[in-house]
Amino acid sequence: MFTLCKLLLVVIFTTVFSCLSGTYPPSYCIRLDTDVKNASGSSIIINITQNWAPIGANHLFDIINSQFYAVPSAFFRVVPKFVVQFGISGDPIQNTIWNKTILDDPVLMSNIVGTVSYATNGPNTRTTQLFINYRNNSRLDLHGFSPIGVVTTGLDVANTIFNPTPGNSTGVDQDAYSTEGNAWILVNYSQINFIKKVSITYDCSRSYQSKIQVTSSFVLFFKFIFLFLNQYD
Repeated sequence: MFTLCKLLLVVIFTTVFSCLSGTYPPSYCIRLDTDVKNASGSSIIINITQNWAPIGANHLFDIINSQFYAVPSAFFRVVPKFVVQFGISGDPIQNTIWNKTILDDPVLMSNIVGTVSYATNGPNTRTTQLFINYRNNSRLDLHGFSPIGVVTTGLDVANTIFNPTPGNSTGVDQDAYSTEGNAWILVNYSQINFIKKVSITYDCSRSYQSKIQVTSSFVLFFKFIFLFLNQYD
C-alpha cells in the first residue's frame, strides 16, 4: 500500500509541477567545454529533461544563465568507476549567491551510466553541485538522488578527467574551494581539470537519451515491484 501511495504522489507531483513550469524549456542541452585532453575532443554535452526532475532541471537552467560559470570551474572530485563531481564556481562570490537549497524531486529515473544528478548532503539539500555516473549506480536511487539528464556526447572525455586526489574519494576540500576559488585550487592542485565554458544548446542528440530513459524506467519498475512484493513477505 505504501508503494502504491508513493507512486500516486509522484504522478500528482509531476503533473502539478509541469503546469507551473511553462517558463522553462521541457528539454535542453548543456555543453561543457573543458581543458581535458582527449582524442575525440574536450566537450561534454548533457541532455537535461525537465520531466525527469523538474525542480532540479529548472534550477540548473537558472544557474547556467547567471554568472556562475563566468570563470572556469574545476572537476573537484573524481572517484574512478563511480562518479565525477563538479558545480562549484571558481568565483567565491557566485558560490555565496547560489548557496541556497532546493527541494528534492521524486526519483523517476535511475542512476545508470552516463546519467547526471545533483550531489546532496541529505534530504532537500541540493544547491549547485552535480555528478556524472561513471557506471550503473542504481543503488543511489533509494537515497533520493534524482537524475536530471544524461551525457549524450563526451562520456569518454568525462572518463579521462584528472583525479586530483587519488586514494581520497572525498575529493578536494570543497569548503576551501567554495570560499577561496580558483586562486586556491590552482596553488594546491596544479593539474586539476576545469570546465572553461558552459552554454545551453537545443541542437543535441536525443537518441541516446531515449535509450537511457527506457533502460532507467525498467530498472525503477523492477525496483518498485521488488519493494511491493517484499511488503507482503
